[in-house]
Amino acid sequence: MDRPRSAIARLAVARPLRSFTADDLITEACQLQKLQVRHVAVRRQQVNVIGEHTLRHVLDDHGIRISCLGFAGGFTGALGLSYQNAVSDVQKAIAVAAELGAGRIVIVPGERGTHTYRHAERTVRDGLADCIESASAHQIRLLVPTDTVLGGPSDCFRPQRSLLQWVDDLRCDTIRAMVVVRGASGAFRLPRGWREHVASGGCIRICHRCRNYAENARLLQSILRFLGHSDIGTSVDGGRCD
Repeated sequence: MDRPRSAIARLAVARPLRSFTADDLITEACQLQKLQVRHVAVRRQQVNVIGEHTLRHVLDDHGIRISCLGFAGGFTGALGLSYQNAVSDVQKAIAVAAELGAGRIVIVPGERGTHTYRHAERTVRDGLADCIESASAHQIRLLVPTDTVLGGPSDCFRPQRSLLQWVDDLRCDTIRAMVVVRGASGAFRLPRGWREHVASGGCIRICHRCRNYAENARLLQSILRFLGHSDIGTSVDGGRCD
């Protein structure tokens, strides 16, 4: 009788892709293949520079899939886009993600800024709602981060209650949370309800310290060991903060 796979065996860990040229991509893909890395997270700037066809062709040749594409959004205007332009930005990102075979897009809603809380919340909720149909049609999940992923507060929407609860209250499987974790190894904190949320299609992003990949790797190993004791199947995005 086959033994059931452990929780660790079911984890999909995506490493951030670093390359910005086709030559560097080939070298990096070879290195990732030797390390048995099967999933990567890619930024849209990399797609624009390298090209969709080249990016997917090289990664496919090395047995590597793109699990997540970032970033898109800015519904509240905090990132310099109008509401409609932010929605259009997400729609474009969905089309690119579908072409690349990525199953997730990181949505940065934008901070509250000068809006009242109610208006900011409604704007973010409406922006996500305007993108659901397209995302669902391509079987792509929209990930809303619990903290900044761009290195500053302007991209992050913080509800008055837990963002995980806020996302759950939307009652839409297409929209999930991306739990952003920072802190020294062994001292990280995961919000209440993270197991259920991640098991239902959410994601964990490891952002210990900007551009400190050694620390990120150690923190990721700690979290993987912790998750290994949890009976869930999940996706962990070993991401970075740029």
